[in-house]
Amino acid sequence: MIHLFLFDVDGVLVDARAYLKALQDTVAHFSRQMGVGDHPPTEEEARAFEANGLTSEWDSGPCCVAALLLERLRREPSLPLPPYWPDALAILAAHPYPLPRPDYAALAHRVGERLGVRAGPAQAARAVLWDEVQATPCLEAHRPALAALLDALLGHTRDFFRAPLTRHFQHLVLGSRGVAEAYGVVPDFDSPAYLRRYDRPLLTPATRAQLCEAVANKKARLTIYTARPSLPPAEVDGPAPGYSPEAEMARALVGLEEWPLIGLGRLRWLARQTGEEIEQLIKPSPVQALAAVGAAWSGREAVALEAALALHRDGELRPPLTDLRPVTIHVFEDTVGGLAAVERGVEELRAAGVPINWRPYGIAPPNGPKVAPMAAWGVPTYPSVNEAVQAALRAI
Repeated sequence: MIHLFLFDVDGVLVDARAYLKALQDTVAHFSRQMGVGDHPPTEEEARAFEANGLTSEWDSGPCCVAALLLERLRREPSLPLPPYWPDALAILAAHPYPLPRPDYAALAHRVGERLGVRAGPAQAARAVLWDEVQATPCLEAHRPALAALLDALLGHTRDFFRAPLTRHFQHLVLGSRGVAEAYGVVPDFDSPAYLRRYDRPLLTPATRAQLCEAVANKKARLTIYTARPSLPPAEVDGPAPGYSPEAEMARALVGLEEWPLIGLGRLRWLARQTGEEIEQLIKPSPVQALAAVGAAWSGREAVALEAALALHRDGELRPPLTDLRPVTIHVFEDTVGGLAAVERGVEELRAAGVPINWRPYGIAPPNGPKVAPMAAWGVPTYPSVNEAVQAALRAI
């Protein structure tokens, strides 16, 4: 029996303090610009977004700002608002109107209820907020403008060049120099790289050594899969404009550079090769999970990505997925969305005749907002990845 270990990054291998601070600073920046006050989400509220399936700050940030926009218009519906976001922001700044603190946790729950395989986090957030627009009579005259503004905030959250909050957020996490290198632009403002300043490893050197020993003894094969931006597959040579090496930075932080990685940049490469929408490839889609399984088994990223899409889209079983012997997948995740992606991938492999089992390990601090969703799924939880890895190693 071969055991494949699949590791999420943020909240599992790395304490993503950089992303939390960048989310808070980004939402606070735009809420101040809108003239509604300083309203960043708390850490508990940020974790509530993650627990409800909005695992990327590229989605939760604009969700917060869009909700503030609607509440601002409810308070003064006579305010003229153009459909172009920079112009709307200028009008709001010229008419400040402090708002009470919003309930971001309740918003996260409402969006989570709309989330599905075909409705990604940004699409679900837009749908929830658009329902509010339609249900609010005083906003009826603003509907055309608000439709355009919600699209501007939530329509292209994976696109640095089209999503205003993503662009600002990336300046913070990468720093101004990193933005210039990754995206080939003159930075909008100066900033240090939050990823280098604030992130901390959660995987201990002792646990890493035990994992490496299991690999050396041919008991386990390992990969990292994450929604973090990344470079294209390792097998792809040449420059990578528009790709941000954030997943690689996390992998290096915990000393796992030799492991295969299935991050956002790998999926963007696959989307560009195949014409697919990237939102249909990233978890909770099973494509990313299937690619992680194939990469863990073979050590090759590009062919694992292609095989994952072929199985999910066409029902075609290709190497390296055809080569799987009886295996057990051990998944270390801090959200049920990531676990759901693996479960769907396992179901597709079983339907194709592949003998495969899986064991989920929920990483959730006691009494945190992620414990209840894990418990509802019947997933055993551990306070850190180190205790979870110990349990997995005992199992094999």
